[in-house]
Amino acid sequence: MGGMTTELARDLVSICNLSERDVSQLQILITDFFAAACAGYRQNRVFNDAVETVVYAQGGAAESTVLFQKTKYPARLAAFMNAVYGHGAELDDGNKKAAGHAGVHLIPAVFALGEKLGSTGNDVLLALAAGYEAYIRISSAAQPGLVQHGFHSTGMAGTLACAAACARLYHLDANGLENAIALATTMSGGLLSYGDSRPAIKPLNPGKAAENGIFAAMLAREGMLGPTESLEGPNGWFHAVTDHVDESCLRGSDHLLLHDCYFKLYPSCRHTHCGIDAGILLHDQVQAEEIRTVNVFIYPNAIKLAGIPYPRDPDETKFSIPYTLACALLNGSYGVEDMQPGRLTDSIRSMIDRIQLIPDETMEDRSRGIRGARIEILTSGGRRLKQTVLVPKGDPENPLSAEDIVAKLRVCAQGLADEVQLAGLQRAIGEISSDRPFCNPMEWLRG
Repeated sequence: MGGMTTELARDLVSICNLSERDVSQLQILITDFFAAACAGYRQNRVFNDAVETVVYAQGGAAESTVLFQKTKYPARLAAFMNAVYGHGAELDDGNKKAAGHAGVHLIPAVFALGEKLGSTGNDVLLALAAGYEAYIRISSAAQPGLVQHGFHSTGMAGTLACAAACARLYHLDANGLENAIALATTMSGGLLSYGDSRPAIKPLNPGKAAENGIFAAMLAREGMLGPTESLEGPNGWFHAVTDHVDESCLRGSDHLLLHDCYFKLYPSCRHTHCGIDAGILLHDQVQAEEIRTVNVFIYPNAIKLAGIPYPRDPDETKFSIPYTLACALLNGSYGVEDMQPGRLTDSIRSMIDRIQLIPDETMEDRSRGIRGARIEILTSGGRRLKQTVLVPKGDPENPLSAEDIVAKLRVCAQGLADEVQLAGLQRAIGEISSDRPFCNPMEWLRG
């Protein structure tokens, strides 16, 4: 029997048939990516402008479509840019055990290479299924050490997952796929330093994961050999990123793990979402002027990564439990419009002043899929209001419907796409399941 990397590669190659349920879930995940990318393209403009100036000047072969651009670019650059857009508003899918995001790098990478190669729709869906499986298995096996060591799993494990997915598009066997992963281990990157300051750079991590994953698969196709035991070796990827490997996570489940992903309703880090849900539920129960103290009992890692009290720009709103909760308490909602700095009004500041973040490890239980928050409001009149949300809306245990995701797309695409384009986009996503040549749905959102 081979080692961890070999066994994983064999499992990923064995994914050859998708059920109707699998295909439906992939189509929902793809629709959700387009919603997130529309929002990220518009909201992260300062960062996007700088990246576009550098990337689009490089030009190159017209291989793959980039969102909102008339010109096509080399597959690697197209994947990079579409992943950057996809992560700009913090609205993309994720997985709790993996502690990161999957579709934001996998969908751009697979779509870009699939367009370049003229792959079939079935090839694209199988590649995505294998990529989700690779990402969730690898990253979950490395947690919580991966995060504790300061690594962003979306970039780190994402590079390996994109390499595996793109190797499937090249129809490589298990040895070839293992080499793609092995080559990707030496090209993976992504730190959580964005949480300390200047979080606008965060989309670079999935961008590089998509780009380098394609590159690793291209090298593997040419016969380039990566290190053996690239995950589990004495100087392998796991050794670098964690002190403990949960081998049970590498063996997967009785179903494809793409069904275990969550979807996001709010344009902010997932660590803020339980607080937002709780704040919305509490909104009608108390007047702002009555609130004396708001105690937020939440798991320590949430405070570490999303504890900015007074965001100075739209990027910092995405990593501010106090700000997002204050908006939810005062307005009974939280949306893209709340990302604007002008929304940090005196009333919002006053509410943030009353919010205290209190570390509570009981609010997180990986084995039960819990990453929650307990909000306790003390009023000037002596009332004590409590609201606990252990699982935010959009998690598999508290799911959104396909109609919810389509509605999310319509909201995020306002001003960027008309009804004809959105109808064409949805139709193109639905047609990916056929054996006909893959037609990149991004064509419907070109410049």
